Amino acid sequence: MAYPANGAKVAFDHVIFEGSVLPGATLSVNGRKLDVGPDGLFMEWLPLTPGVNDLLLSSVSGSQTSALSFRVVSAPAAPLPASPARITPGSALPDGGWIRYGVPTLALEDRRLTFAFSGSPGGKAVFWIGTQGPYSMTETGRGRYSGSYTLRPSDTFNHAPVRYLLRAPDGSRAELSAPGSVSTLPGPRYAEVTALDLGRGVNPVTAGWAPVGGDNLLYPRQGTQFAVVGENAGNFLTRLPGEPTLPLLEVTRSTSTLLPEGTPPALAVLTSATLTELSAEDTSTHLTLRLPLGARVPFTLQQQANTLELRLYGTGGDPADLNAALETAAPTDPLLQSLTWSRTPATGPLVATLTLETEQQWGYDAVYDGSDLLLSVRRPPPASADAALPLAGRRIVVDPGHGGSELGGAGALRVQEKDIMLPVAQAVAAGLRTLGATVVLTRTNDVQVPLYNRPLLAEALDADLLLSIHANALPDGSDPRGRRGVGAYWTQPQARPLAACLVGAVASELPELGVDTPDNGGLHLANLALTRPSTQLSVLVETAYLTDAGNLRTLMSDAGRARIAAALVDGVRDFYAGKCSGQ
Repeated sequence: MAYPANGAKVAFDHVIFEGSVLPGATLSVNGRKLDVGPDGLFMEWLPLTPGVNDLLLSSVSGSQTSALSFRVVSAPAAPLPASPARITPGSALPDGGWIRYGVPTLALEDRRLTFAFSGSPGGKAVFWIGTQGPYSMTETGRGRYSGSYTLRPSDTFNHAPVRYLLRAPDGSRAELSAPGSVSTLPGPRYAEVTALDLGRGVNPVTAGWAPVGGDNLLYPRQGTQFAVVGENAGNFLTRLPGEPTLPLLEVTRSTSTLLPEGTPPALAVLTSATLTELSAEDTSTHLTLRLPLGARVPFTLQQQANTLELRLYGTGGDPADLNAALETAAPTDPLLQSLTWSRTPATGPLVATLTLETEQQWGYDAVYDGSDLLLSVRRPPPASADAALPLAGRRIVVDPGHGGSELGGAGALRVQEKDIMLPVAQAVAAGLRTLGATVVLTRTNDVQVPLYNRPLLAEALDADLLLSIHANALPDGSDPRGRRGVGAYWTQPQARPLAACLVGAVASELPELGVDTPDNGGLHLANLALTRPSTQLSVLVETAYLTDAGNLRTLMSDAGRARIAAALVDGVRDFYAGKCSGQ
């Protein structure tokens, strides 16, 4: 049995039931025959009854019979009835300490607290904060109740408990105290990012700032100072100055330190910028913009077809003066078409827009040197002088997915994803080398490589490309019938054309695999540790599905793996030859 494990508990009424018997053997489950391939592979979308499912697996091979007792527990979440009144334990907010600093100075939206819990549907609910209340709540979804309270300048809460009452239609009542509390403390307060920078363009997900429940919007560098509006259950809350339409952002508390009360805000002002341009004798691989800010502030970088936009928050400086300085000393670098400064509205962030001469971008990052911000943009790779070696001069890091104790997806034919992908990656590396590339593998045997060490290796080598190679698998609750094929994941727009080229090459060479979600061409915008790095092109390819019998058999065959590897090599070659859409 490859999946699930004996005794597993799943929150669904079906499970992907997969594994293998001896080639030529049969398999039945509680007397019902399953479809088994000549190689012994079985892969069933198995229905379950609620509760304990005791399964007797019986396999017959010639005169031999083998039996196995197997158990799967199905425990799908059941909705609460309307009566009697019940509040779901663990559903109530706050789930930790909620703090607001300097309430009288906060904007109205930053003083608004939203309280919620889940329970019996169709009822009436209220809440109290300490001794204040009751305040009414609204049922925003079946059994989900929500209500808000806007802190008043005169409010002084000190770990005030939050209590809920729910009345069901039959008149029954349920009460619950939230595990967290509400406090108001003096402010304003400021904090500083203390987590070490992992790399120039490698950012751990915990370092990011994100709206509650949303994706990270930025990854601030060590030493960045920011205003703290409050705390929610151990996360600092901040707002990007000059961006009133953006919500409050959560900052993982372990990444930053609250500065002593009375610490003044950091003051950053930009009055000049220096561009390191390419001279006739220069061989620099990057265009660099140095910005002496005087303090480390939050910033964002947004890439589009041929532009890179830098937004500096909490930074003074006159865009007109900066643009006037550019007019007197216009940049002449062959990569840069123009550099313009703007600020809209007048209280918004200071924005630098770099318009490049080429639509395909190749890598970028921004780091602090003291209080100077250095923005670096990788130049387009020069064409190879040898047509027989089209990838000459290219440094490529190939990453075989998983390894060691990180098994990856379960292989129903007794080989895990980590062991299927290693020979594919090795063949890709060999193929790229025959085209002139310098290739480094993140692992060459079955060892565990820490996740962020993989992109950090690419960064240390100043690689042109990080290509991570995997096999896909569906999670619990997903019907595997019909979900198959190659797909690619990208985060930065510069990597999307390469992702498309790789998917197209595999789909052309192995049409029998199919394309994952063909309505989007097998391309997935994602926020993954191996696609997020921006210093080079970073793409993760899911070559095929382990949860599709046909895909798995291709992955398990020497010939199938060789064809997949050859197709990936072709995709990289075609990308650098400019044959991919979007370049």
